[in-house]
Amino acid sequence: MADRKVVVLASHDELESVYPPLNIAVGAASSGADVILAFSRDGVNILDNHYTPKPSKGIEYLSEALNSFHAPTIKELLGIAAESGVRFYIVDADYHEEVDLNYPAEQVPIKWVLNESSSADLFVHF
Repeated sequence: MADRKVVVLASHDELESVYPPLNIAVGAASSGADVILAFSRDGVNILDNHYTPKPSKGIEYLSEALNSFHAPTIKELLGIAAESGVRFYIVDADYHEEVDLNYPAEQVPIKWVLNESSSADLFVHF
């Protein structure tokens, strides 16, 4: 079992809000940490097979900039996270028929995430 524990909460599905939690989760997992990546009601869309990341109004240029920098796509980052052992959770959302999940995710209450974060070496949310 890993010596370090990282809990990341993804709270939004706008393009600029998706990269930070995924990058932290992938980076932490690649360093050997035990990583929990939890998605809120608004963030759960990131796990949907039909999710199309869109930037917030006013920063529409972001999609093209990420392509120009050859940044991995959201789906690629999710795949890397899953392959790296990141565990996915969905917080307080009834998603059973609304979301076609890319990867299995256990549904948990927010209290569970907060309990996990209290014993984590790092807890971040975006």
